[in-house]
This record gives sequence, structure tokens and C-alpha cells, in this order.
Amino acid sequence: MKKVIIWILIFLSLASTYAMNPADWLNKITDNFKPECYEYYTKIDKSKIWNNKNERYKTYKISINKTKDLLITQLGFILPYKYYNSNNNSYNYKNNLNLNNKYLRDYNFNTYKELNSKTQNEIILSFENKLKKGDFSFTFNYRSNNYFPEFYISNNKNNWDLIKKENINNFDFKYLKIDFVSKNKKEYLEKIKIYELNFEKKSNIILVKSFYNDNFEIYSKYNCKQKNFNDKAKYYNSFSINKNTKILNINLQKNPKYNVYTKKDYDNDWVEDEFDNCKYRYNPNQKDSNWDWIWDICSDVDNDWLIGYYDNCPYISNPDQKDINRNGIWDICEFDKDKDGVFDSLDNCINKENPDQKDKDFDGIGNLCDNCELYNPNQLDKNNSWIWDVCENKKKEIEKNDDDKDWIINKQDNCITIANPNQKDSDNDGIGDLCDNCKDIQNKEQWDLNDNWIWDMCEDSDGDSFLWYLDNCITIANPNQKDSDNDGIGDLCEDDDWDSILFSLDNCPYDYNPNQSDIDNDSIWDICDKDDNRYIESNKKFFIWLVIFIVVIFWWGIFFMLKKLNNKN
Repeated sequence: MKKVIIWILIFLSLASTYAMNPADWLNKITDNFKPECYEYYTKIDKSKIWNNKNERYKTYKISINKTKDLLITQLGFILPYKYYNSNNNSYNYKNNLNLNNKYLRDYNFNTYKELNSKTQNEIILSFENKLKKGDFSFTFNYRSNNYFPEFYISNNKNNWDLIKKENINNFDFKYLKIDFVSKNKKEYLEKIKIYELNFEKKSNIILVKSFYNDNFEIYSKYNCKQKNFNDKAKYYNSFSINKNTKILNINLQKNPKYNVYTKKDYDNDWVEDEFDNCKYRYNPNQKDSNWDWIWDICSDVDNDWLIGYYDNCPYISNPDQKDINRNGIWDICEFDKDKDGVFDSLDNCINKENPDQKDKDFDGIGNLCDNCELYNPNQLDKNNSWIWDVCENKKKEIEKNDDDKDWIINKQDNCITIANPNQKDSDNDGIGDLCDNCKDIQNKEQWDLNDNWIWDMCEDSDGDSFLWYLDNCITIANPNQKDSDNDGIGDLCEDDDWDSILFSLDNCPYDYNPNQSDIDNDSIWDICDKDDNRYIESNKKFFIWLVIFIVVIFWWGIFFMLKKLNNKN
């Protein structure tokens, strides 16, 4: 009997080991995986993940600054993850079976709702507002021996579209239907257990499970045009958490392997072939000076058999390329089509008169010809919306990232909290006048170390009539600003003897004496005192000779006393 029990235990151990094999739940990274295509990357060292071997398969909360196109890997496998939110960040829904939402969004496998397979095999959810693709994550867990779910979405509850569960957040919809279908077309009487049925608003916190004793590697923002590898994680949703679940705060940084040339760019002009108006010739500015949609660098509009930068006068035929006066403006181009006094070869707006040649955004195209008041030398409008791409993208970016609504995004705004479209910065310290606590003096740090609401750079803290930035001794009044050694530090603040005591407080400023002792109390400190004014110390020689004299007299007296005693005997 004992042997039977031992064999059963061995079998159960092997079975559990097989059941917990992470490879069953993970996709392996393929050989053609391209880490250089991801713009952001970080590595979480295993020392931050595992403290002991018992922590295998433990779930972690990772607070991360970027969540687009996330790819998390460990030991050559792609880890599954899901977005985490508290219950009050879940989308509320109504359902036809009166299922209690409380038990379906608690991440707890001990709580569930049971459905009767014959009478409750269809769940229909309805949302107050349409769910938008990419704004939510979907969690659904169930257990059934004979049934599997099919998912349908609709916007009107009439026309239903069948979709895969993992693709749900790629669609907009207002209704979701979950049908439980028999695996072999037979009907069974079974209790289907629903553990989780939750729609969560995406946050910057994700749940990740560690399967191996190894580092996490996290990638984000895939920028290559084509994917020739599988970066999808297998479906997995067993992320058990509690109040002690470890939180890792992660900031994704620029990927050191990131390579923009993974995008196809034949002429290496930093414009991808897909968008390059002349993809076989280097032309980063994508210029089309005459607006004929044949870009300058590829154009031979003058039919002189010279193209682009080989033609010194691209709009008038001049196969001889003459420049008799050698002024760099070729003879046949030295004229002024719009009569604004600027030769066309130099004019930044050839077809409109603009003698001032103003170019507010410095993109080489004059204001009168420029379709966007932002730097955009290529003047692109890819979606033909007549809102040129640079301005269109700027508008979208400003709507998201302009707190003070002055049409300058936060990262470029020198005064984020107060609207200041003119960006005036009188002292050129990078802080706009409306936000600058000392606007006429550069003080980028905006210090007020003593918290008196008079900012340090504009304050005369020692009352010597010299402001902070002009005072060579900030903490001690020195109206004469004396600086004997011309080192930029006023004498009263100097510590010439390096004893960490300032000149004005040092009782012996040119000699190292950190203890500041004055043993004879004569107000001349020892290190600087040539005389010791104590009575004995100042008459040291006298007292030495006096001691010698007393000793001699003493021994002389002893000698004669002994002599007398001997004579008596």
C-alpha cells in the first residue's frame, strides 16, 4: 500500500509540474523579432521581481508612463498582461440576466455567478454610452465542460457581428452578446460559472505575471511599417492580486537600439519612401517652389535636360547654365516675376509680391505663400483636408497638451499655467514674464530659500543694498563689496584658511584654526598669538631657573645635614 501511495504522489507531482509549465501559456519570441523598431524600452532587473523561488507565477502591478504597442518579454517568451483599474473605473452595464456586477469585477476566483445552460445560455450587455475602441480592456473568465462562448457586438441591438474575444477592444459598440454554444452540438444540463465579466477604462497600470526567474524587458511604440513577426501574447487572464501585490514604477526611456532607418528610405533624406515626393534623390525639404506638384529636385519643367539640383535655373531652359557676372544667380533666372524687387532665384514667394520676404516660421517659404504658420517646408496635406499636416497635427496636440489654451503646447510653453501667446521673457531665463517671480533678472530655478515670498534673485537678504545676483557676499552685509583677491567672493564671506569659518567670523582668518581657541584669554587667538599672557607661561624661563635654584638649595641643605650627623657620630 505504501508503494502505491508513493507512486500516486510522484504522478501528481509530475502532473502538476506539467500543468504549471509556462510554455503552455506563452508565445515564444520569433527569430525575426526587431527590437530596433520599438521607440521606447526598459529592463526590470530580476532582483526587483523575485526575492525567492516561491514567488514564481506571482502577479505584479506595473505603473508605466507609456502604454502604446506594449510588448513585455521574459526569457525569450512574450508575457500576457492586462490593464488594471479599481472597480469604480469600470464601465457600468445592464444585462438581461440581472447578474450582480459586484461579483464580476473583483478579480477573485472564489466569487462567481452560475448560469443554467438550458435557460441562461445568452448574456446581453447594454452600455449607457457607446464604448470607443482602444479606450477599454475586456476581462471575461468562465468555466464549463461542454460550452464555449461566442461574442457578438452591435450598435442597434438588431444587427449583430461575430468577433473574436481578443479583438473586442478594436471596435466601437453599444451592445455585447455572449452566446454559450455546445462544443459538440448536443444540449447538456450544466451550471456555467462566470468569474469575471468586466469592461475597464484603460489606465497606466498593468498586471503582469512573472513565469521565470529572469528580467522583464518592456518595449513600446512600434514604428516600422511592416511586422514580419508575431508579437501577440497568448490569451491568459489569471492575474491574482491582493493588497500586498507589489507595484513597480517604470519609466520607459528612448530605446538605444531604436533605428529610424528601419523605415524604408532609399535616398537617406529622413523622409520615408512612402511619403517622399522624390524618393531616389536626397531632398529633405521636399520643396515644390512653383506648386506644380512635381517637386523641384525631380522636376525638369524647363525641358533643358537638367533635373533638380543639377539645374541652376529650374524653371527656365538654360542648358548652358551661364552666370556671366558670377554673382551666383544664373543669367536667365535673374528676373523678378512678381515685381516685388526680389529676384526669383532669391524670392521665398515667387508668385506673390512680398518685398519684405517675411518668413515667420523660418521654413524657407514666405508668409504669403505658406499654408501653415508653423515650420513645414514640405507643405504636405496627406489626407487632402486642406488643413496642412503640420498645422492639423499641432491643433490635435494642442487640444491634448495645452493646459492654459494659448496654442503653445506645455513642453514648449514658457508659462504653462497662464496663457501668454507672445511668450515674452524679458530676462531670457526660459520662464515667461507672467510666470516669472523676478522677471528682469535670470533665475530659472525661481528660488525663495527663506520662504519670505521675495524671490532670492531679486532680494537683498543681508541689507547691504546689493541684490542677490550682484552681491559677492549674500549672507553678510558688506556694502563696500571688498574682494581683496578678486576671486568673486567678498572678503567677509571668504574662508582663506580653509577651516570652514567665514572671514567675518574667523578670529584668525589667515591661519587654519577650526577650534578658534584662545588659551590665555587675551582676545588674540592662539594660532595668531605670539605671546602667552598667562603669568607662568609668559615668565617661563624665570620659573625654570627658580625651580633649579630651589632644587639645588634643597639638596645642598640635605648634604650638610647628613655631614653634621656623621661628625657627631
